[in-house]
Amino acid sequence: MNIVVIGGGAAGMSAASKARRMDKNAKITVLEKTGYVSYAECGMPYYLSGYFDNFKDLLHYPVTEFTEHRDINVLTGISVTAIDTAKKYVEAGGKIYNYDKLVLATGASPRIPEEFRGMGISLRNMESAIAIKDKLPGVENITVIGAGVLGTELFSLLSRKYRVKLISKHEYLLPYLDPDMGEILNKIAIGNNSNIEYNSVPESISESAGKYIVKTTMDSFTTDYIIFATGIKPSVELAEKAGIELTGNGLIKVNEYLQTSDDDIYAGGDNVATRDPVTGSYGYYPLAQVANKMGRTIGINLFGNRRIFPGALGTTIINVFGYQVGYTGINSNAAGMSGIESDSVLIKAKDKSNYLHGSDVYVKIVYEKKSGKLVGAQIIGMENSAWRLNVLANAISGHMTLYDLLYSDLGYEPEYGPVWDPIIIAASLGLDKTDNQV
Repeated sequence: MNIVVIGGGAAGMSAASKARRMDKNAKITVLEKTGYVSYAECGMPYYLSGYFDNFKDLLHYPVTEFTEHRDINVLTGISVTAIDTAKKYVEAGGKIYNYDKLVLATGASPRIPEEFRGMGISLRNMESAIAIKDKLPGVENITVIGAGVLGTELFSLLSRKYRVKLISKHEYLLPYLDPDMGEILNKIAIGNNSNIEYNSVPESISESAGKYIVKTTMDSFTTDYIIFATGIKPSVELAEKAGIELTGNGLIKVNEYLQTSDDDIYAGGDNVATRDPVTGSYGYYPLAQVANKMGRTIGINLFGNRRIFPGALGTTIINVFGYQVGYTGINSNAAGMSGIESDSVLIKAKDKSNYLHGSDVYVKIVYEKKSGKLVGAQIIGMENSAWRLNVLANAISGHMTLYDLLYSDLGYEPEYGPVWDPIIIAASLGLDKTDNQV
């Protein structure tokens, strides 16, 4: 079999590697437009903020791991310009690459307002991370525009070394949080003397004497450097030109096997629509762990559809001033928009036993009001919060109810939590509110 993979990120390299394990004789070619494959995109904010200084530490594997040890032909610095689905080939760098099966792992590109292109930089791949790092020596003031996942984490981590200003068009950081959790996160930001403009957007940016002059809805100021974190746009142009079916919101449409409208073409990663197991609808979850699992699934299904990709909850957790902040499933607003009559519980507890003087942890669970089935969760805490969010993600994936969660047999150790763990307390309080008491 002749397999061509477009894109050497998480989905693409996972698909290629799994395909090689499936068939040692298949011809596998990966075409990547940048100079790097298989790297830790989520580690780039830590690289920029000085946790480590060698960008090579971000590489999961060098290219030679794939070319010499896995017999995968990896070509970097090469852009695919066309796909001919009838003759089954792709064109790249003036050459033709024939395929029996094609994988579209084209990822996404930064979404920067057109009027501000060239006035700053965005963080999306290894090359942009290296470019930003090279500009930072001598920089004192940085402005981050956008307070989603990337913008919030960049703002928090860069604040360790630089004076950073954040521009957010929303009322709080991480706008997918419910407002009550957003207010808690805002107070944490205030406690860290952060400089944030909420409900604000840039109106004009100009450059003078090596600095940027920024006018926003609320202020005018000068900054040394601007990083845009204003969202991403799925890279679907190749697919669209090739006649591959897209969803109404511009993502590649795939079935449960991650197969596109063309039976010989699969797609995964930041360019596809992903099924939400809670609502059954299709959403967008451009996350590394999702892309890796998609790639692995595709690598299996290239040899006959046998593995269903079940979808993703979009479980996300980031570091915000040392707090582990995250969410999984749907929030209260999304529940209402999906026609789910929901209720929620928000508690403040301790992440350790009292005598060990633990710090505060906030746990919010969202559940279907009538059945008590969990549909979402959010968490903010200094320690032991990430594993609690993961427990809640598994509970949602397993269609557990408040009753199921309450009687989950979680391990207990004073340093990692009180006897009554915060998520167990939240489940108990939620169960008290439902109509199906037992």
